[in-house]
Amino acid sequence: MEGFLRVDHNAGTSSPSSSFNPDNADSTSICPLITPSPPTNALVDPIPEPIEPNYQIGAQLAEKLQMVHGKCDGDSISSASSEQPVTSQLLDGTNFLSLPLDEEAGVEGGKAASLELTFRNPTEDYFFMSWNWPFIRKVSLYLYLSGLIGMVALVIGLIATLPKTCNPETQWYQGKVFYEIFPASFYSSSQEMEGNLKGISMKADYIMQLNVRAVRLNSIFRSSHYPKDFENTINAMEIDSTLGNLEDFKSLVLHLNSRNISLMLDLPVASIIQNSSAKKFIIAPRNETEEPSDFFNVSYDFDPVEDAIQFWLLHGVEGFYLKGLEKFADQHDTARLVRKWKKLLGPHRILIVSEETLNRTPKKNLNIVLNNIDLVDVKLDIEKGVSEIIKQIDAVQNGSLFTKPGMPWVHWSIGNVNSNRLANILPFGNGTLGAALLQLMLPGTPSIFYGDEIGLSQIADPEEERKDIKHLHQLTMMPWKGEQPKVLPWIYGGSKSPPHFDQVNAIVRMTELRMQSPSIYMNAVYKEGVNKANAEVKYWQENFLVVQRWYPRRKSYVVASNLGSNHISTDLSMLLYTGQVIVGPKVDSILESISFKEVSLWPGESVVIVLD
Repeated sequence: MEGFLRVDHNAGTSSPSSSFNPDNADSTSICPLITPSPPTNALVDPIPEPIEPNYQIGAQLAEKLQMVHGKCDGDSISSASSEQPVTSQLLDGTNFLSLPLDEEAGVEGGKAASLELTFRNPTEDYFFMSWNWPFIRKVSLYLYLSGLIGMVALVIGLIATLPKTCNPETQWYQGKVFYEIFPASFYSSSQEMEGNLKGISMKADYIMQLNVRAVRLNSIFRSSHYPKDFENTINAMEIDSTLGNLEDFKSLVLHLNSRNISLMLDLPVASIIQNSSAKKFIIAPRNETEEPSDFFNVSYDFDPVEDAIQFWLLHGVEGFYLKGLEKFADQHDTARLVRKWKKLLGPHRILIVSEETLNRTPKKNLNIVLNNIDLVDVKLDIEKGVSEIIKQIDAVQNGSLFTKPGMPWVHWSIGNVNSNRLANILPFGNGTLGAALLQLMLPGTPSIFYGDEIGLSQIADPEEERKDIKHLHQLTMMPWKGEQPKVLPWIYGGSKSPPHFDQVNAIVRMTELRMQSPSIYMNAVYKEGVNKANAEVKYWQENFLVVQRWYPRRKSYVVASNLGSNHISTDLSMLLYTGQVIVGPKVDSILESISFKEVSLWPGESVVIVLD
């Protein structure tokens, strides 16, 4: 292209200071590559004289420069009187290419003046030039640093608040440990009389130590001769004066709730119905031929059970055990009433019924009952031996409670207000501890009856002097370490064996393990449309039982129990490998590795092992 700067190597025909000549521009080659080079004289003259190239500007570029200069001066560049062409000035190292801003600066001394590149308007005319830029820079820096510090603090806060474990969550009553108390036999605030509500409040720290999530009180309602006839309730909205008053009850709720413990009540449904006047709440029979004598087969405008539930909900109760409901389970309207009572409670407060209630409920009403209860109480028949326990576990896990997620959980109990003391059923040194460890390893919600954690036995009555209250012999006064044992005025008689206070530490370790391990507190695993209990009877023979608990991506645990009266030693190496002893078999047992080549347990002992 003719407009480019080219180099002329013909040093002999033009001097280095030659200026641009438009007349001979066409006669010169525009491409340096096709311009013939002079012959080499290296052999004749090895050190040739330096040849200075001649820089020339193409005609096209010169023409454009002339046009630009003409516009700036208002005249043609050819009319300007100049000693040196503009193109020569461009190549002159002492001058700069510039355009004059006005006519006075256009030509000075016959030469083009330097062109100064300036803004069209003065700098002060731009609004941002008046800003306080030092202040703006400081503010920007502070904002940047503040934002950076804020983001770092946010990240640290998120990391600090992350849960230490990613265990699956359950409802407050699912998989937790409950504690059942007969109030008149637990603790007396006056140190002289029967137990009362104030006494339970005073022992709230002890209950919390057991890692209990809920306390369930047996009947506290007014009866004619409480506590001997505690089941014969006269008024389900009035506390018997032996235990205290409503203010004492409110105080108990506050003491427990402050320790994250919920309060539940046994509600004697059968007693409430039998002692209520039918004429008071019956409107009319459903048909003319029906007798208005059956509470569950009539229409009524007043429901004493509903009124009792509403009353105690207002005072902080978070659940009810519907005691005696099994007596009316086969009635037509029982399921409808259960649904109405559950609606009063809402989704976060619970209803408990016995296993017998489900067994007696007609199939057409079973789903209604299952959808409106939260826990099903199953009493583990320890006294009947290992074979019966296996049948119970198998029946529960293959029954309606494990057919799909969302079904009621199992409420496991060994001792209760109506059964013999565990220490009397298993009269061995560590019998109550072994049974408690087995109970706490089952899938569901275990419930400890007060005193079983220390091996409390029922009163001794060898002469049968208190045969009239034989059904109450298990309601022994709770002994306390460091305090003088008390004898209840209504159920005197000493215990058959002393309590084992040191067992509490083992129970606490087990409840802590249960809270932290999904393999233990979860009751099932739902996978590929199948809901399966995460408990398996791994081995059993005579009075020896091994149950394994597991959960996906978690450690597995086993509990081995000897529920017989003889020492048992067996080889489990074909089923299990090695593990670490966590709790048991004795109170003072240390944590150690164990090989399943030989598992040896004395009568009543249980051991909990985490598998390697």
